[in-house]
Amino acid sequence: MVCALLILLVHSQKANADGLLDACKAKIDARFTKWRFASLDPEVAEYSRSRQVDPTITHGDFDGDGRGDIALLIQDGPNPKTEYPERLDSLHIAACLNMKAGIKLFFIDRPYCGDGITLTPKGRAYYDYDTGEEGTYRHDGIGAYCFERAGATYEFENGVFRQIVDSD
Repeated sequence: MVCALLILLVHSQKANADGLLDACKAKIDARFTKWRFASLDPEVAEYSRSRQVDPTITHGDFDGDGRGDIALLIQDGPNPKTEYPERLDSLHIAACLNMKAGIKLFFIDRPYCGDGITLTPKGRAYYDYDTGEEGTYRHDGIGAYCFERAGATYEFENGVFRQIVDSD
């Protein structure tokens, strides 16, 4: 009985995550006529495959309301650039917050790094290399990384995502 309930719970969570992803894609479609998940550097693709993670999607509770949210690393335009620094001009992090009133889409344009995104968990301590400030993440954040080089986390605060350069 317990096993059956656990299977039902996992299936329900997967369906909810798939529904959130579909809703997020629909919101992005309304903003960009041509977009795609960000292209991956071969080294990032190989590393991600070996760890069974997708560096273009992350899940968390970014606004701290107890509902699951999703973020996607995307590129817009018919032929987005793949080389830096031009690559950054077409990169966006699309954050879809699953709010009580419905899905709300936020864009982080030209993220600090664009090789991939990952979850920065609530409660993790940080040092901000830009400001010299130390703190603890109050909510899950969206980590944007330059593979094996640098990174920043975007934490939702007062209705916007603020950048914290936490890896240098």
